[in-house]
Amino acid sequence: MINKILIPTDFSDVAENALNYALNVAEKSGASLHILHVKQVPIMDATYPADTYQLYAAEMEELEEDNMKKLEASLLGKTAVDHTFFSTMGFVADEVVAHAEEHGIDLIIMGTTGASGIAELLVGSNAASVIGKALVPVLVIPPGHSYKNINHILYSTDFNEPEFPAVSRMMYFAELYDAKISVLHVKTESDKYFNSENNFFARNKEQFEKHEVNIINVAEGDVSETIDKYVDDLNIDMLVMAKHNRSFFDRLFHRSLSKKMAYHSKVPLLVVNK
Repeated sequence: MINKILIPTDFSDVAENALNYALNVAEKSGASLHILHVKQVPIMDATYPADTYQLYAAEMEELEEDNMKKLEASLLGKTAVDHTFFSTMGFVADEVVAHAEEHGIDLIIMGTTGASGIAELLVGSNAASVIGKALVPVLVIPPGHSYKNINHILYSTDFNEPEFPAVSRMMYFAELYDAKISVLHVKTESDKYFNSENNFFARNKEQFEKHEVNIINVAEGDVSETIDKYVDDLNIDMLVMAKHNRSFFDRLFHRSLSKKMAYHSKVPLLVVNK
């Protein structure tokens, strides 16, 4: 059940695109929207006079109010979805996660500019940071992706338990949109540590009988490239991945696949705690 959706915004085209997507999800689910603007902490020399900072803060407040009015006129004024503006100052990922916890948010929807290669490593992404820190599901909307009905969901899994938290949230979207589901497993070295044949979906077939669930096992290959291939081949409308709670050494030596996909996914990506 989704009752409250949080949308961080910097009033950019990317953020407005994500807000438009969130409005459609809210209309479908009956949820209310929390629209959060995080003003960046200014980096100023300690020798600057106090009135310089006060002038900066006043200009930021005025600009924020102007942008909110424009957003209300262009997009929010045309919908009956219940929505509330919130404003704070700090670091985006930290403030988004704190707001979600304080206000009982069920889903965070945000846009990403995307990146690749060295830009991905150096520039970073607020969306990827939120994915890494948030306890609630995060739906990332790629740039330029317009909302459309969700007809086919792809769940990428390593079959490593527990699956239920991620699957239950995926099933919510599948039932909300009457979408069919494909489950993709790409075999890796980690498969040798557990019996992947006796996976969650194999043991709980009766729970998925009313849905069209297609299980796809791929013997080998690069995981992210294989996901991209099936997103294209199956005309996927939403990709779902589970976020692992990795150990220190896992985080040190291995990129999080869900965060990596947040940079270049072609379709909306829903990341859920596993």
